[in-house]
Amino acid sequence: MLAATAFHLAAQIQRPTIDALENYLNKEMVGPEAVKVIKDHLIESGKSDPLSELVAWAKAGFPDLQDENGYWKTESISLKLGVVRSIHYYFSALPPENRSERYLITLKELERDDYISYGLMVGAHLIVDEELLEKEALRLLQHTDPKLREQGVVMGIALAEKNSSLFERYIRMLRSDENARVRLSILSSIAGWRRKDVVFIALERLVNDPDMDVRDKGATALRIAADRRTLSYEDLATILAPMLKTNNPIVRVSIGRAAARLTTDRSLSIEASKITDELLTSFLRQVRLSERTHGVPLGQEILTKLWVDWWTPLVPEYTKPYRLVH
Repeated sequence: MLAATAFHLAAQIQRPTIDALENYLNKEMVGPEAVKVIKDHLIESGKSDPLSELVAWAKAGFPDLQDENGYWKTESISLKLGVVRSIHYYFSALPPENRSERYLITLKELERDDYISYGLMVGAHLIVDEELLEKEALRLLQHTDPKLREQGVVMGIALAEKNSSLFERYIRMLRSDENARVRLSILSSIAGWRRKDVVFIALERLVNDPDMDVRDKGATALRIAADRRTLSYEDLATILAPMLKTNNPIVRVSIGRAAARLTTDRSLSIEASKITDELLTSFLRQVRLSERTHGVPLGQEILTKLWVDWWTPLVPEYTKPYRLVH
């Protein structure tokens, strides 16, 4: 009877904090089943430190949520996302003293779970002191293990956006690291930035990286930059220049589609599947003919004019109006 009363009191003491956590997780769009499982676990544990309980639960691999054959009784990814969000929630409420160190210790404790570890690394900049976070990221970036270098990339990327020296370190690694996954992680991390210098780096990787996945990410970044107007008409010659030198048809098509977007009215959608290497060959023939006529490689102004003169008559056939969805 006394034990039951004590458990009830512990649950009541935790209830306001857990109810606040529930509200937070709902705002973070965590699935309702995962929210219920996390909330029930914390209440039933009767522990006064929900943060430590969550970390211990995750470190143990959530044994109560798996059957004897290791099959999950609930949706594992949704549950792990909820746990990551919950850990962040409780860390953000801690006083700053030793919070950074404790967060890095927690990362180390949960490093065996790739999903949770990644989620905590992505949000590290929200909790960990910048100086300490940069120091830890640089330590990992220097590691011989590519998996740890990749972790360093993820951990420090938010700092790199505003720290020029760290950003330059990332770009050097993007061009020189022998591991394709590390290079892909760097390019994926910066590709969404609305910065022209990043777009040109992505273009350079599209043209020069030996790994197909990295090149594909460069192509995606170039396309998005053209759609978002991170690039402008004035950049046309810069992105066309590599098209004239490459032997890779995928590179030519990626650049051609971006160039088409930059030189087409925004009320029209580019029919990208129609812009093929065969189509672009006719533009390249005009460039070669013009180079022979002038006797020198084309300057930016002439190259831009050649593209516009070639593409403009094709616009009606290779575009269509955007359709409004009611």
